This record gives sequence, structure tokens and C-alpha cells, in this order.
Amino acid sequence: MSSRTILAVGMGLLAVLGTLGTPGAAAAGWPGTDFSGAPCDGKAQGVGPFDYLQRGVLAGKLQLVEGYHFTPEVENLVSGKSGRIESDLDYTLRAWPNHHRALNAMMRFQSRLDTAQLRRLKAADVPPVECYLQRAVAFSPRDATARMLFAIHLQQAGRLQDARQLYEQALELAPGDIQLQYNYGLLLVEQGELVKAREIADRVYAQGFPLPGLMRKLQASGGG
Repeated sequence: MSSRTILAVGMGLLAVLGTLGTPGAAAAGWPGTDFSGAPCDGKAQGVGPFDYLQRGVLAGKLQLVEGYHFTPEVENLVSGKSGRIESDLDYTLRAWPNHHRALNAMMRFQSRLDTAQLRRLKAADVPPVECYLQRAVAFSPRDATARMLFAIHLQQAGRLQDARQLYEQALELAPGDIQLQYNYGLLLVEQGELVKAREIADRVYAQGFPLPGLMRKLQASGGG
């Protein structure tokens, strides 16, 4: 997974990291702040919230939300289903705060918008993507993928130490996750830790990981 989001993180991340050990933290609220320092806020809770890690036992509830609000057209940012794309993504994420694919779609969607468009979204009670990410991490503290998504976002914003903190927390939860290891390796290259990044690259490629980006970055940095 990846995102082109290039926002800067503020104190909202620190607020979320303080809640990560509490299962169900902010179950129906909006923890933290957006990147301008304003408190995160969004529409009132509708159905849910449901934990995406429990999607197997809540398949009927997931199918209901996805069928009306998270169709392939919405996920691929082609068109909305029940309204505008952002409204369907917002509904999905209010119902399933840590829905991995919906989070990634919202990251991609907001990364396409300029400052004025982002302001209009916020005025329509569709909060900045950082608020959804913070809510996801706080809502489901044991969700390694939600943390990875937030880490990717922070990494692309240049907040490498904040990203590393989330990556390392995620790796404690899911040490065998090959996608997570790969993305952590990309961060290590960016931080100049080429020996450690190469160890990760050897491990993930030995398991057949298909994306060549980590090896290419290592080679470009002299660690290949």
C-alpha cells in the first residue's frame, strides 16, 4: 500500500500515541488534532463503529456498508455510490474506523486535492485524512496495518521519526508481516541505515515479495 499524501503532522499524533494501549479508545469519537492543530471532528456516529480486524465474524455488517458505500468505483475514486466519493468514504470509515482499504482510498483521494478543496471538505464535516488515521489507530490498538498506513503517511510528509515509532510498534504486533517489513525497510534507507535495510530486503525478497522499490533504493544509496 502507498499514499501520495504530503501533509505535515502536528500534535495530533502525540495525542494518539498516548491512547494506543487502551482497547476501544475513542470508540465513537475523534481523538487528536488535525495538522493545523485544530481538534479532530466529524459527523456523528451512524452504524457501528466496528473493528475491521473482526470483519470475518461481522461479515454481514461489513457487506451492508460496503455494498452501499464502498463499491469498487468508490475505492478506485471513479464515482460515488450513495453520494459523492468523499461522503461514501466518510460513511465507511465512521462505521469501520480501521477499514484498511477505505483508509488507503481516503489517503489517495485527499492527496489529489488542493488547499481550498480540503477546506471545503472540512466545512462539509469530512475531516482531514490525518483525523481518520488517528481515529483508526486509537480505535483498534492492535491493528498493525492501520499503524502502517499512518506511518506511510508520516514518512511521505518527512516526519521520519514519528513514522519509525509507528512502524516499530506495528512490527511488535505483526513481526511476520512482509508488507510491513518492506515499508519499514524503505524508511530505514531514507534514514541512512543501509545495513539494517539490506537485512530486511534480503528477508522479504527471499519470501518472494514482488515490489522492487526497496532494492532499487538500496542500490541507489550504495547499499545494494
